[in-house]
Amino acid sequence: MSELRNPWQLLYRVYRHVQPVLEREFTAWYEKAQAIPNPELGKQAQDSMNSKKFHCQGGCVYAAQVIPYVETIVPLIVAYQTISDYLDNLCDRSTSLDPKDFRQLHYSMQDALTPGAPLRDYYRYREDKDDGGFLADLVQTCQRYAAQLPAYSKIQPQVLVFSCLYSDLQVYKHIAQHLREAELLAWWEEHRERYDYLHWQEFAAVTGSTIGIFALFCLATEENVSEETIHTVSEAYFPWLCGLHILLDYLIDLEEDRLGGDLNFVSYYESEQVAAERLQFFIKQAKASVARLPNPAFHRMIVDGLVAFYLADRKVNRNQPHIYTIARQLLKQAKGLPSVLFYVNSLLVRR
Repeated sequence: MSELRNPWQLLYRVYRHVQPVLEREFTAWYEKAQAIPNPELGKQAQDSMNSKKFHCQGGCVYAAQVIPYVETIVPLIVAYQTISDYLDNLCDRSTSLDPKDFRQLHYSMQDALTPGAPLRDYYRYREDKDDGGFLADLVQTCQRYAAQLPAYSKIQPQVLVFSCLYSDLQVYKHIAQHLREAELLAWWEEHRERYDYLHWQEFAAVTGSTIGIFALFCLATEENVSEETIHTVSEAYFPWLCGLHILLDYLIDLEEDRLGGDLNFVSYYESEQVAAERLQFFIKQAKASVARLPNPAFHRMIVDGLVAFYLADRKVNRNQPHIYTIARQLLKQAKGLPSVLFYVNSLLVRR
């Protein structure tokens, strides 16, 4: 892993080395999505890629640390994130409310992180089944590239922990609306003792991020990476960077989810002021925790980039004062040249 010291260097590497590979991989998967025989599965695959490409773009920024492995890390991140976004659409937009169905679909995410694992019938509990091999190809692509990382066996236990928690969240948050909160709270009780400094909805938000997995992928390019380093990176990302990532995502969707009656974890704060304070706390903790990581300047830029990226969204405007007020307070905390540069870049990417 090579050190990144400033945002200009990071953006140069992203656009010069990472972006071309990302575009190639994303285009190839989109063409496969267009060829899915089942109309419903094809629609959800294409819709997820049309609306959530920025998830792949954000995830692939991690590859800027490991340019010699860009042809391994970028295809791995694109394939894994495409599974995540596709399954989110399948669960969120489908007529099914069956937790068995959601669980079966998400086994693909753990299989993807387990080189050599046999494929399963991921569509076992739903009527729409024929995806032309789309999901299976994604799983096997992840397996193939993960196996090429020199220290993958060292990070595998931790990425599987993150993946299983992510899948738990997807199951509980997509079941029947009147059951969701009770299931999420029961799940929280299983983890409360370890994360008693978090609110229950914050823990749920933390589990919804894939960036901790991507950070560990990059560590696995170093054959001699230590268990201590893996632990330190894992502790920084889970909960602080992962939590900041998803809480910002929910923040910008706050009004949209309120109107649509959808679950939104930011809405569970007692007030706007509490929400702003907790998000500021996550920014502060994230910045403190990355100081202990290898290549700390890169991870600090990730924190600044997350704030800039989400708060550059069209939904953050004066017409939605609840979001706008909190966003202005957060941008003040993520100040300096990196934040300004990432904010301008985010405006170009998202708008």
